[in-house]
Amino acid sequence: MTHSAAAPSRKPRRRGLLAPFVILAIVAVGWSIGWVWLRGQAEQRMDATALSLKSRGYDLSWESRTFSGYPFRMDVKLVNARVAEPSGWALRAPLLNGEANAYDIGHWVVIAPQGVIMTRPINGDVQITGQALRASFAGFDQYPPRISVEGANLVFTPVAGAAPFPLLSTAGLQLHVRPGPDDQGAIFFEAKGAKARFTGLMGRIAADRTADLIWDSKISKISALHGSSWADAVNDWSDAGGTLTVQQGKLNAGEALLEAKSGALTVDDDGRLQGALDVTVREVPTPDQAIRSPEAAAAALAQALGRDPTLSATLRFEKGRTRLGLFDTGPAPRVY
Repeated sequence: MTHSAAAPSRKPRRRGLLAPFVILAIVAVGWSIGWVWLRGQAEQRMDATALSLKSRGYDLSWESRTFSGYPFRMDVKLVNARVAEPSGWALRAPLLNGEANAYDIGHWVVIAPQGVIMTRPINGDVQITGQALRASFAGFDQYPPRISVEGANLVFTPVAGAAPFPLLSTAGLQLHVRPGPDDQGAIFFEAKGAKARFTGLMGRIAADRTADLIWDSKISKISALHGSSWADAVNDWSDAGGTLTVQQGKLNAGEALLEAKSGALTVDDDGRLQGALDVTVREVPTPDQAIRSPEAAAAALAQALGRDPTLSATLRFEKGRTRLGLFDTGPAPRVY
């Protein structure tokens, strides 16, 4: 009897085992090359933006710049960053930390851990610090781009020799700018738990109480809001027939209230608001205020008669003044 010979053993093929690791290595190398390319793109865009702004009289600068975040983020750290426009308005930050996803470097989130310093052309610098201060920027292919600013427990401190700033502090702050259809833009501002130092009617409403503020508006002819400075941009926008339509404006301080329900505003040649708003006013005047202010005296009289001191009226900004019905309540707000 014969026996068949045993079949020779086969060695396992190593190519099948190594293939996933080879593919992973190729992907990792490709991703690394792509990340380095994206970093170069981000650097070039920042430099090109800075040069473009400088050619128009603006300033975007920093003392040092560091990129990091590999492999999935694009992080940038700017030391002593500054952005300024020709008429003198500027923001400076000792430190800015920016972050974007590597697959979407058109959407940036920026944090100012040490706060910022805002420069006003005439009234001087204001230091803004707080528990948190961050902003996000996206949609740079639109005008205006999508901008959001958020802050928690912010304190506004004018530097020595600077004029007072309307806001002293706020528990929460939000500012959102959005593009819209038909050449429109939208602005939403909200400050909760704010201590303020307003003048005129707003000052009497807020007094020394903690207030909540809301401003929701739309801007027409937004593409015309361009110029070599903020003042020039506003003038060009006004000349193009741009208007600011108020969706809601509200200042609430305890039982006191100033609420704008609707209205359209423009800007006069002196940089002050002009136009009219339909408003609701409810003051809680002190005896001194009742003596100094006609509208507060009317509210005090209504309270004395047991009536609701709430007043519905038209708030007009004209010839540089603010008028509530027949009463002159102070200067019109200045835009520039």
